[in-house]
Amino acid sequence: MKEPGIKDYMNVLTQRREEAHRQGLTYIDVNSKQLHQEISPNFATMPTCCQAMYKQMLSGDEILEHPKGTTGYGSHLTIRFYVDNLEGRELLHPGKKRGRPAKSEEEKAAARKAKMKHSTQDLCSLLKSWLSEHGWEYEENKGVIEAKNEEKRWIINVQGIQRGRKQPLPVKLSEFIRQMNDETADYSIAFNDSASYRRQWQEIPACVKERLHMSVILADKKGNIVRI
Repeated sequence: MKEPGIKDYMNVLTQRREEAHRQGLTYIDVNSKQLHQEISPNFATMPTCCQAMYKQMLSGDEILEHPKGTTGYGSHLTIRFYVDNLEGRELLHPGKKRGRPAKSEEEKAAARKAKMKHSTQDLCSLLKSWLSEHGWEYEENKGVIEAKNEEKRWIINVQGIQRGRKQPLPVKLSEFIRQMNDETADYSIAFNDSASYRRQWQEIPACVKERLHMSVILADKKGNIVRI
């Protein structure tokens, strides 16, 4: 099954507005969570869903509820589309967060590569960009990212590359485990990719990782991210 694109969302929104107009309604309220569940239940395309909703806004339409966080995308976005008059109204030209055209995978990778530097701060920025692309809302505080979507809470401890002697992965994990206080959440520790961290992670029994809901996130020099 192909992942829905922005045109799929816009076609549904257009059909819904035209049908409401024929029924003589004044307006319809559309929520991004409900629209996403209807069109893309098997894919994380929330940013695309929100982009389509913003693009469909005409003069007079209004945002009833903004998404949480700073990305402009999320499950709380609710827009009132007035349908009593669909002609003669100009498209609203939204700001940077609303009307950005969807980027290709090559463009996304190039953008991540440009941001990628060997520091915890830049690794945080890379991860937050990646989370936004995959429909997560997040907050970041001192190298710890708390991400949420409709179903899951995800805590990511960002390590990056630091000065001094490199601590082995088990030591870093033991420090992070002391902070784990939510049995329903997923936990990850993020590093710049290295063969030693991959090897050390593979040495930890799978049953331990599953019981702790724990994974490792690795980012290479090209800005590619993998979760293992």
